[in-house]
Amino acid sequence: MQFKVTYARYWKDRRRLEFTASGERNGCVFTVVTEVTCLKEPVTPEHVHLVALARLTEIFRLRSASGR
Repeated sequence: MQFKVTYARYWKDRRRLEFTASGERNGCVFTVVTEVTCLKEPVTPEHVHLVALARLTEIFRLRSASGR
């Protein structure tokens, strides 16, 4: 999976990181908009990328409506 975080914003009062990521997985192009609860503020772009990677991995492990 290759992706790039195109937008990210951290809400300190809610400890939530919302982000948009676009990329490619198994030959399919995707764009995901989601949010994640963080224990600590992701202060560097590398931290945001790692949080996004963890969330995208979780999302792609879910079964789709087609059962795949």
